[in-house]
Amino acid sequence: MNKQRDGFKDEAQRALSQGNWRKALENFQKHCAQEPEDLRSQLKVAELLERLGRRREAVQVYREVAEAYAQDGFLLQAISINKMILRIDPSSKDVGDRLAQLYTQRTLETKPLRPFPHIPLFSELNEQELQLLLKHLQIKTYRKGALICCEGDTGDSLFIISRGEVAVSKVTPNGDEIWIRDLREGDFFGEFGFFTDQKRHANVKSLTECEILEVSRNELDEMIKIHSHIREVLQNLFKQRVLDLFLALSPLFSSLNSVEREEIFKRFHLMEIPEETVLFKGGDPPKSLYMIKSGEVEIFTQNRQRKRIVLATLGSGNIFGEIGPLFNKPRMASAKTTQPSELLELAKEDLEACLLRFPKLRSILKETSFKRLDRMKEIFSQERVEKVKEGMV
Repeated sequence: MNKQRDGFKDEAQRALSQGNWRKALENFQKHCAQEPEDLRSQLKVAELLERLGRRREAVQVYREVAEAYAQDGFLLQAISINKMILRIDPSSKDVGDRLAQLYTQRTLETKPLRPFPHIPLFSELNEQELQLLLKHLQIKTYRKGALICCEGDTGDSLFIISRGEVAVSKVTPNGDEIWIRDLREGDFFGEFGFFTDQKRHANVKSLTECEILEVSRNELDEMIKIHSHIREVLQNLFKQRVLDLFLALSPLFSSLNSVEREEIFKRFHLMEIPEETVLFKGGDPPKSLYMIKSGEVEIFTQNRQRKRIVLATLGSGNIFGEIGPLFNKPRMASAKTTQPSELLELAKEDLEACLLRFPKLRSILKETSFKRLDRMKEIFSQERVEKVKEGMV
């Protein structure tokens, strides 16, 4: 019997490779009659029905497979199939509502039959919020080896892998491409640009044929107007993924492991700051250090003639304001935003607690601060030289 079952499926695959869709459909149907739990083969039945123009039958099979996936907790596969149904029959709006209902029911069960997967963003939404999100998701298919994201490109959408596997890599300053991690079904990527500067910060290439779900920042912003709770969910997502990446890439925190970084980023406070806001002035008491999530901050001071001197213009990922809290000295310069910015604030007391918990951070922070102090001396020295030149002219 097993040989016969395998025979139907093998025959179906051969017919499919030869372009004989009718024969492939016939054999897949025979195989599925004996193996109804083989959902991949049932999907092939639906795809072949669609190719042969039997759209109503295809929608029915797609619905049954989507329901089976959702019942078993495979929401991403169910969402992908839902998008296929809507492509064939845009009037089938109820299927997305059914998926959201099933997913929220299963997450509320105290003892589900199978461990229910935790999917970032999805798992924290209630049924109405999830229904709205499903309507905004777009599904894209990529062949093996396709470049999904290119480092440096503009982009602020979030991607969730429904099926397949991708590789994430970055290009070093000398042009070498280094592997970061592989991501699989249920993982997401694109969050750095999504939450910060609307740029891609890594290359993402498909290792297998992939189905990717995509949602844009604009669409989520529209959803937040209806369901404000989504903002809280997104901020938690940011703290879990993006802030950890900030800390991992930061010269100050890169020596810590993920558990240690998590202990630190729980102490950061997220602030939304308007353009042209002065954060502190030279001479102020040192209350915090800051990390830039998005936007831009200008560090400046004044010389004896009260001429304004720009010391640095800092963008996403940069830390500033650390010299005062570290050495317990008044602010040596002023800082203001040059555009609407999101900043992560670490209060002086929390910084001191981190330095006590992780002593190696103190030496790294001191080294960074000394470099900045040397840079300030260079700027002021150059300023004096320019002043002498002006006098000679």
